[in-house]
This record gives sequence, C-alpha cells and structure tokens, in this order.
Amino acid sequence: MESLDNKGLSRRSFLKGTGAGMGILASSMPSLAFENVFNNHNGAVATGQLKNAGLLEQTQTNSLFTQLTTALNFKQSKGEKVLVVLGQVSTQAFPHSVDHKLVSACLAHLLEKGCNSQDIAIAYHAPNTLASNSPLVRAIAPPEEDSRLHKAQLVNVANSDAWLTVEMPKSLPKVKILEQAQSADHIIFLDQLTDKHGSINCPLKGLAKVLFDSQSFSKYSNQYEDLFNMNEIHNAISKKVRLLAYNTSRFIAKSNGSDVQIHHVHPGMLAISNDVKSHQLFAENYLHSVLNTTPESKYSAQELTWFQSGASRDPMTIAHIEKTIRKSGASLSKLELV
Repeated sequence: MESLDNKGLSRRSFLKGTGAGMGILASSMPSLAFENVFNNHNGAVATGQLKNAGLLEQTQTNSLFTQLTTALNFKQSKGEKVLVVLGQVSTQAFPHSVDHKLVSACLAHLLEKGCNSQDIAIAYHAPNTLASNSPLVRAIAPPEEDSRLHKAQLVNVANSDAWLTVEMPKSLPKVKILEQAQSADHIIFLDQLTDKHGSINCPLKGLAKVLFDSQSFSKYSNQYEDLFNMNEIHNAISKKVRLLAYNTSRFIAKSNGSDVQIHHVHPGMLAISNDVKSHQLFAENYLHSVLNTTPESKYSAQELTWFQSGASRDPMTIAHIEKTIRKSGASLSKLELV
C-alpha cells in the first residue's frame, strides 16, 4: 500500500480522492467500507491525543471516541443490539482495569447515536461481581436525570448460566458461547494496553475469556485464533467485532527484574481499531516505542491505515511509532484528522 502522508487533509477529501483505490476506504462501495473481517490484513487504527485535563478528561474522551469511531465508519442502526465486552477488570481502578472514562464514552456515544439502553449489554469476567461503588460500575450507572441506561444489562459471565451451544464440525467438541454474543449485531471490546504483569494484553484472549464458557473452551487448548477463525464461530461472534479500544495514558510496565510499575504518558493516546490484527499490531509497536524496546512480532503481510487526531501535540512520539511500525514489516498509510 502506498504511503499517504497527507497533512491537514479532511477525511471527506481523503475518501473522495482515494475512494476505491484504497479498498477498505472505498466510500463508493459502502458495503466494503471498513466492513470488519476478523484478523484481516488491511485494517485501520484511529488515535487521538489525550491531554491531562483534570475534570475535563471525560468530556475530552467522549469527544475523541466519537471522532475516532466516525473515522472508522462504525455505524449501528436503531434496534440493533450491541455487546460491550470489558477486558481487564479488577477491584482496582485504571490502569489495573479498563479505563472507566473509556467505558463511559463508549456508552455515551451509543446513546447519542440512538441506541436504546435495552439493546446494550456489558459483559466482563471477574471472580467477584463489581461493587456498586467501583469506578466501572459508576461509569455505567447514569446520572439521576438520565434514565436511558437504567435497563442496560451488566453481566459477570463468571456467574452466568446464559450460554448457547454451537455445533462444531464433526469430531470437534461443541463450544458454548455467551447468549448476548449470539444475539448481538455488534461487539465492542474495551481493554487496557497491558496486564498486571506488564505484558501486552492479547485481544483474542480477552474476548475468549468473556465470550466462551471456560469449560468448553478449555477443550481447545487455548487455541484462540484457530477457534475464532472457524466458520461456526466466525458467524456467531468474530464477524461482529467492530471496534477494539484502549487508553494508553497510564499502563502497567515491566521494570527491573520481575517488578512492574505504573507508566504515565503525557499526552496519552486513545486508540481504536476496526479489527483484531490492527489492534494487536498498533498496541505492540506503541508500547515498544514508548519504552524504547524492540518488538518481537513481524507483520510482513499487514497493511495498516492510521487515522491521527492531534498528532502535532506530540510529533516525536508519533514519528517514533511510525518508524517502529514500518520496521515491523507492516505497510503503513497515515492520515491526519482535522
């Protein structure tokens, strides 16, 4: 894919000018425009710079979430069901758990676009159900004057018995998937950049932990990618995964020896991808760019389009990430959102 280093070009002009030539950006072919293909080879990521804005951070996150999902052409129609899957969840707040501001921004965006609260389900996996005063639950609970989310369903799948059996090809064991995943039209995955050990969170593992019954999934020996790419699971789950997002303002990083520490980044970055492979590619290269280490993964067959919002606020970091992505073997095209 030819590199597009357009500066200050509007998304509309870009789409108009490159149209069918970009394939995944073909506005003249809306049925193909960012239609999710699980683990595809021409995905996209949209990022925005998050300033340390104090009380305004939620407003800033809301605005960026809307801008970036619009760039990725995510749409849902009235009456369609949305399942929001939370990856890393614990009793501790961000960065030990998914950023509650990101969860709130996602829900606010869905409501703003006309999604009914009864059509939203939020699922996570944790040993204990989150307390009502935890940051994540408080982010999901609406203000008293806004009753639209009162009926949104919050599910800890560790305590759920709502599983549906998917018949697999002959000789393979059956798989039980979350009922809400089967009925959803769209799945959105919100996670944290790294786990408690400072390692990159694997989106496939995070999705599997919530969407599959652990007992039936264990029969596949944790073969995440193979299982998600099987036709039966692709139709039930994989093709519905529209967005994957994380906030990099704070994350847990490895330090000397086996120790870990919370790493702060200013300005941080909100990153949203439209497929799993792009999500993983960008996360790995972002982390190694910030920590100045060398990524191990190679993406020689991958093409990535990077929509950049607020890149001028931290041009050195942006340039370093671009360099790291290209060194990984991926073909990078970029566009500044204005």
